[in-house]
Amino acid sequence: MLPVLRGKTALGGTVLLLLLVVAAGGGACRTAGARTSPETTVSASPPDDRLGVDDVVDVHIYGEPDMTGSYRIGADGTFDFPLAGRIAAKGLTPSELQAVLVAKLKGPILTAPQVSVIAKERNSRSKVSVLGQVQHPGQVSFFPNMTIVDAVASAGGFTPIAAKNSVTLRREVGGKVELKTYPVADISEGRSVNVPLLPGDVVVVDERFF
Repeated sequence: MLPVLRGKTALGGTVLLLLLVVAAGGGACRTAGARTSPETTVSASPPDDRLGVDDVVDVHIYGEPDMTGSYRIGADGTFDFPLAGRIAAKGLTPSELQAVLVAKLKGPILTAPQVSVIAKERNSRSKVSVLGQVQHPGQVSFFPNMTIVDAVASAGGFTPIAAKNSVTLRREVGGKVELKTYPVADISEGRSVNVPLLPGDVVVVDERFF
């Protein structure tokens, strides 16, 4: 009986040792991967598919060629569509806009409208709006690594009555609006950290209180 017991013990010990080696090796591989992955890869957020001002959408109504065409989203975030009136499109995805048009068009004239919406031009993603107390309010072209100081400079700089340290950045993230105020004068003079912009951002320069 004793040799048999020793044999089982040795076999069990060997299997246990192998399992421990494999587990330790796998854990080491996972740990090494966890240490090196942040250095070699950067996770990127998926692009926001929501529509913005100055974007152009192609709307196709099956069987209704007179209603099919391209529509530009205006400064107020809307566009006019036949039989549906004014459509609020800013902040919607093409599929959400499609659902809105179906709901608006469904009625006595179009009992079962079949609508297709495709984003034709993404102009809102190549512009930044600079409003308020700057020399040339309006949209400026976005470029890589653009900052809030660059945006103000692209709009001609501040007016004499601008509140240079009270500049609001308005950004839409996932359909929600985020607002934050920055001291652009301090940033320009190196006393505060610069702020990178994204296409579609809106920079608003307040008027200075005397």
